[in-house]
Amino acid sequence: MLNIPSEDLIRTLRSEGCSEVRIKGSRFIALAAPAFEREEAGKIVRAEEKKYHAAAHHCWAWRALEDGQASFAYNDDGEPAGTAGAPILKAIDGEGLLGVVVVVTRYFGGVKLGTGPLARAYSEAAAEALAGAAAVKGMFGAAYSLTLDYSALGLVNKLIETGPVIVIGRDFQEKVGLKIAVAPSRAESFISQLTDSTGGRIGIEPLGPRPVFQH
Repeated sequence: MLNIPSEDLIRTLRSEGCSEVRIKGSRFIALAAPAFEREEAGKIVRAEEKKYHAAAHHCWAWRALEDGQASFAYNDDGEPAGTAGAPILKAIDGEGLLGVVVVVTRYFGGVKLGTGPLARAYSEAAAEALAGAAAVKGMFGAAYSLTLDYSALGLVNKLIETGPVIVIGRDFQEKVGLKIAVAPSRAESFISQLTDSTGGRIGIEPLGPRPVFQH
């Protein structure tokens, strides 16, 4: 288990979670799913709309994987403002999750609930769906491609073990090729260590930021 610095840690879902809440005849059917991009979240929402096409409302919220405090979206889908999308988003944020969408479908039961109970119903359905999904920890790492001689592999592996570094690809041919992701707060110092320890006899190509998760 990697000891990822708190400033680099991200938490998302590995799998989907579902729930159903019934209040005064209304059914609230919730789906929580990983969705790193807004487009991906939109596809999940549309699939739920198609699946439950006879429902009165399909309310949802999405929190982005990157820049989690600024990137989000939600929709009340005809419910009174603030009673659906915002409570769903609050449930996501309450679990400290990023890259997640939750869709709550409502079949109206004929009895109006009032804004307070309605918001609680959407929040409860979302929270139960999130609780039923498997979460995973990782980081939005700085990725690099490394090229090195076999004689340097042992040394490089020892440096990788000091972490927090996740190996995301290996290629053993004439030379060793490794793709790694490093915690952003440690990336600069780690690359300097690699260069110094190998006497500069290592190829290092930045690949940009990418999400990586522990398995």
